[in-house]
Amino acid sequence: MDTIPYNLTNIKKSRQGVIFALDFLMLGLVVINLTWLIFDTFFTSQLFQSGLQWLSPRFTEFYKSNIHPNFVAYDLIFVSIFLTELSVRWMIAIHQKTYHRWFFYPFVHWYDVLGCIPVGSFRWLRLLRVISILYRLQKYEIIDLSKSYPFRFIKKYTDIIVEEISDRVVVNVLDGVQDEIKTGSPVVGRIVSEVLLPHKQVVIEWLAGRVNTITDSVYEPRKADLHRYIDTIISDALEADPKVAALSKLPVVGVPLTDVIENTVSDIVFNVVDTLVGDIGHKDTDNLIKEMFDMVLDRLMEPSDALNETGRLILLDVIDVVKEEVKVQQWKIKENTL
Repeated sequence: MDTIPYNLTNIKKSRQGVIFALDFLMLGLVVINLTWLIFDTFFTSQLFQSGLQWLSPRFTEFYKSNIHPNFVAYDLIFVSIFLTELSVRWMIAIHQKTYHRWFFYPFVHWYDVLGCIPVGSFRWLRLLRVISILYRLQKYEIIDLSKSYPFRFIKKYTDIIVEEISDRVVVNVLDGVQDEIKTGSPVVGRIVSEVLLPHKQVVIEWLAGRVNTITDSVYEPRKADLHRYIDTIISDALEADPKVAALSKLPVVGVPLTDVIENTVSDIVFNVVDTLVGDIGHKDTDNLIKEMFDMVLDRLMEPSDALNETGRLILLDVIDVVKEEVKVQQWKIKENTL
């Protein structure tokens, strides 16, 4: 059986020793009162009385004759203690200005007030008093319920309930979104006008920055490869050219001359490419790139029925994928992995 870890030294740190002493006292009284209430409720059953009669006839007769008929009167003793404790806490709250107004306390602690009514189901609200006390003790780290079996049990099934409810809510919301997309206004048009256009400048700045980054990180390490590639394609092009082929057949000077032409053309082409790439990121070139992206985005954002229909179908498919993921019961996956 799990034991609940506790640290009584945190009572001193909290500087609320008297309050916590009152909490422990009230916790014991409420547990006793609720246990007695459960026992008296079962005592109204003839089957329970018969079993108790078999275990202890004398106690059964005593309880039946003296205690059970006057249970409300005995319960009023607990009620008077609870009311006194409620009044004391209310005065402490007023003194410490815990709430904005002095009369807020009974509304915040409504379960304490209603639990003091010694009638029917109101008594069971005293269980909430137990929960509130345990919560305060947990909050100030005087006890640690997180490692106890009841806490793990409650948390497990609370998480399951919350997940199942939230999943169904999300799926219903997504179903509604799909219905709006199927019957509503053009989707891509709204995305362009309400999402992309307000942030167009940011997108342009980002694209220009990415071009500069790619230039620095990709081109520089591969510059030699690009030079060799240009040499190869120019060499192949010149060899295939009939005029250059005829020139290479000239005696003595033909081959050296074609080599000079090939190297010169290759160097010119490479230097042009290298200069263009190197200029990317400079102020003038950067503005040119931004203007180019601006024109491209303007073209892409022009209204189009075909694009709008494609965007609508894409969004419907995306929402279907999201719904499938939402429907996955994560709590079952966690159980299977344990």
